[in-house]
Amino acid sequence: MNIAEWAEELTESLADGPGAPGLLTLAQCGDTTASDEVIDLARHAADAAGWPLYELSADQAGGTPFPPQETGFLILRDVVAPLPPGVPVLVAAFQHLVRRGQPVGLLVVGPPEGLDALRKHPAMGFLSRAEWVVHDR
Repeated sequence: MNIAEWAEELTESLADGPGAPGLLTLAQCGDTTASDEVIDLARHAADAAGWPLYELSADQAGGTPFPPQETGFLILRDVVAPLPPGVPVLVAAFQHLVRRGQPVGLLVVGPPEGLDALRKHPAMGFLSRAEWVVHDR
């Protein structure tokens, strides 16, 4: 999926609420500029929809609950390989909240190697349902 299609789907998903497809997205970005563009689109869409917005870099994910109030849209940026230990913990917590029907969304942004490492983690099978965005500059 390209960035324009994803931005439209994210906007619709934020309006539809829990379980909507665009609320779980992996964004493969070739460089910092591409990452910034994807993150800016997500910030704007979440803000326009009135969703609480949280943002962490992968190295800040050391067991941080997702999100602190159990609602909102989380942007997890700079996911690289090898994965920081807190990244799978945080993403698994997101899955738990989705199962409970909480209004949460997650955008994971990183280079191909980081996202591949996350998808191959043994506890991340549910990521096969994630939207996949490739944005290279």
